Amino acid sequence: MELITKKRNLRSMTGGALNVPRLSVALVLLMVLAGSAARAQGSGPRLVDRIVAIVDEEVILQSDLDREVELYKLEKEYAGESAPGDTPEVRREMLDRLIESKLIIAAAKQADMAVDDEAIEESVQEKINQFVEHFGSLDNLRRELNRSGMTLDDYRARMKTQLRDQQYLRLVVGKFIRPNIEVLENEVRDYYLANLDEMPAEPDSLTIANILIPVQPSVEVRQRIQDKVAEIKAALASGRSFVEVAMEFSEGPNAKRGGEVGVVAPGDLFDPNLDRAVFALSIAEVSDPVVSTRGVHLLRLDSVTSDGRRAISQVFLPIEVAQEDIEAARVTIVDARTRVLNGESFALVAAEVSGDPVSAQQGGVLGTFRLEDLSEQFQAALNEAQVGEITEPVMTPAGWYIFQINERTTGHMYTYEELKDNLRQVVEGQKIEKALAEYVLNLRTRFFIDEKS
Repeated sequence: MELITKKRNLRSMTGGALNVPRLSVALVLLMVLAGSAARAQGSGPRLVDRIVAIVDEEVILQSDLDREVELYKLEKEYAGESAPGDTPEVRREMLDRLIESKLIIAAAKQADMAVDDEAIEESVQEKINQFVEHFGSLDNLRRELNRSGMTLDDYRARMKTQLRDQQYLRLVVGKFIRPNIEVLENEVRDYYLANLDEMPAEPDSLTIANILIPVQPSVEVRQRIQDKVAEIKAALASGRSFVEVAMEFSEGPNAKRGGEVGVVAPGDLFDPNLDRAVFALSIAEVSDPVVSTRGVHLLRLDSVTSDGRRAISQVFLPIEVAQEDIEAARVTIVDARTRVLNGESFALVAAEVSGDPVSAQQGGVLGTFRLEDLSEQFQAALNEAQVGEITEPVMTPAGWYIFQINERTTGHMYTYEELKDNLRQVVEGQKIEKALAEYVLNLRTRFFIDEKS
């Protein structure tokens, strides 16, 4: 150990001279690759990669940094945040991240720690599956990666490296950081008092009933839809492919892609009628017309994934309504509200006129919801409503609604006792983060680091 320490100190004093043989191997390898490529193209030497930093005995290549930057941007997009540009500041942050990872690995290996490669492979595949679900299909993910200058293999390799680094980090934190962290009761309480404005609160919850009057299209519009559906069915019956028929007849945004929607899981679709239809189909089967709040859908099941999700396509025909159709529905909902205000039972009126068949069978009762989980339109209508009150009509894409508040539970701020276990973890996390930053700073003095220009 003393010899190793002296060697590292000498290395630092001499600017890494003792690393020449190892570094030369890496440089020779890059030169050989460049020379091979050059000979293949009949030209002179060409740079294929370069070293941007050396940490202990680990090399960080330009390609590593490039992939880290692209992965960072992709993760930001996946999280719904605006993707940062490829700026010097971003590159500096990503290089620091790579250097710190290498330092953690060096410390872990020095302590004879090892990671679970099999668990890492499983985690990589799980992460890829999540991205496939987010982008709709594996092909869509490949296209998105290509747009970022990466292949799926590039992404898989980078994600494997990242998850391996995270495992090493957990091992190092568990051995060298966490055992020295102590969280006192008064520290947790002080954190609670200092951050009262940010403490979560249980929102109001409401048990509500509704009456829905859908906006019905005119007879002429309905006839046009029926005629179009008949044409589509005849085209499919003649042997034309679904893709071709969708490109000709569909009026949805995916028409140019042959009606391709992507991969969906149960509950992903905006209308339960569509959900039921999709998961009742066999592969290559086309559904009967399904009416949703947006229009008429003819759905085709293209394939089924190993985890049971469905890849689907559709021919979509929007249902267009005129202002007079909207007004006719408004007159009906106002009449229903007047009947209830005049003493008729909300449940009986809902059962008679509501266009929501599920709740109508239960006297209009929808269930109990947290106020913040409802749409902004519904929140605005229900926010100040009292128990027993009938709201004014609310216009939505599904039609006109009125609501009755059957029960209301007022929300409250969580007490310290309710939150203290979670807050203890937050305080501990902050302490670990601070201690880890100091630990990594110390590692910079223990291990050799050489950043190239």
